[in-house]
Amino acid sequence: MSILNSPQKFKKLVLTGAVTAITIAGTLYGAGLKTQQEVSQHTQKAREVTLDERIASLQNTRQILMGKKELVEKQMQDLDAKIEARKQKGIDNKRV
Repeated sequence: MSILNSPQKFKKLVLTGAVTAITIAGTLYGAGLKTQQEVSQHTQKAREVTLDERIASLQNTRQILMGKKELVEKQMQDLDAKIEARKQKGIDNKRV
């Protein structure tokens, strides 16, 4: 006997599907609300940061970036020196 042949079984199936759909929709809606609330809290905290704290944070970030810049510049200089040394070697090898 098929589920569709019995009206009670069909009603149970429809009710189960409806409850599942409502549960999923509620979960997604609640997650969206929580995310929106977290974004609002983050925005509020960003607004509450004092000017001195922002300046200190930016100076810290600047120091980190300057350190990285110096490292990259040194690596570029080393690479240029290696290239120049290879050129000189190549010229010296051709003379021999």
